[in-house]
Amino acid sequence: MDYSKMSDFEINMSVALALGAKEVVPGIFIDDNRRYEFEKPRGKAGNKFFFDPCNNLADAWPIIQSNGISIVKYGHGMWLASSDAYWVDGVEWQIDGENHPNPLRAAMIVFLQMQESDNVQDNSA
Repeated sequence: MDYSKMSDFEINMSVALALGAKEVVPGIFIDDNRRYEFEKPRGKAGNKFFFDPCNNLADAWPIIQSNGISIVKYGHGMWLASSDAYWVDGVEWQIDGENHPNPLRAAMIVFLQMQESDNVQDNSA
């Protein structure tokens, strides 16, 4: 899937679904532990259920930590998020992943990619 074409809103919803949330009414998802809403109601200063892991560290960190996602400052204002870093030739780290100016968005894309690879079935023919 090409996550670069998705908005933060769409990625946030995809993350909620990957975490097991189910849509109950348009734009509102629930699971056993919380309710996920993606847009703050007009005229309200806050909404404790507003879910924005692309921009809110409190929403993103549990996902980053529990899935072993690393975030590294990359060159030219970019951040690199990865679930797989490895040592190369005993002299340097090789990190492949998703780069983006927003480190949390990059981490959420890596999380979604991890979910895709977990769901791929081996085709041993």
